[in-house]
Amino acid sequence: MDRDRIFSYLPEIERLYTLFDYTTTLWEAKELSLYHVDKVEFYLLLIMRFREDLRMKDMAELLSLNNSTLTQVANRCERKGLIKREKGKEDRRETILKFTPKGRKLINSIVSHRQALFFPVWEKVSDEDIKGFLNVLRTVVETLEDRVALLERLKRPW
Repeated sequence: MDRDRIFSYLPEIERLYTLFDYTTTLWEAKELSLYHVDKVEFYLLLIMRFREDLRMKDMAELLSLNNSTLTQVANRCERKGLIKREKGKEDRRETILKFTPKGRKLINSIVSHRQALFFPVWEKVSDEDIKGFLNVLRTVVETLEDRVALLERLKRPW
């Protein structure tokens, strides 16, 4: 697509993205308050759902948090009985994050609730449009990951 055509779409993309981001942020905050977790705790649990037994170091990187902040988040989750920390088997200096049964049940409940809330939205969209949307999202995510990697290599001055 040529540059002028891309620029012609940008105002509408920006408007819709901003509206989507705003409404989902509000919705997410209200939803998570029902489960007594904040956004960072939720993302920690969600990442653990996909990648179990992560090292604290890896989780900090995935969440873009420094070690101190992640320790605070992990402390809150541990106090709530959602996770436990264990020493690494191969390297005892490492700390591994593990679900408790309560934590696994909670994240599965949140995910199920989210899917149920979004089902009416996706029910109105054709299979073809959903596949197209997924392709667009993949392209956007891959491109943004490349841009972030570039910025990291440049050692952002800000």
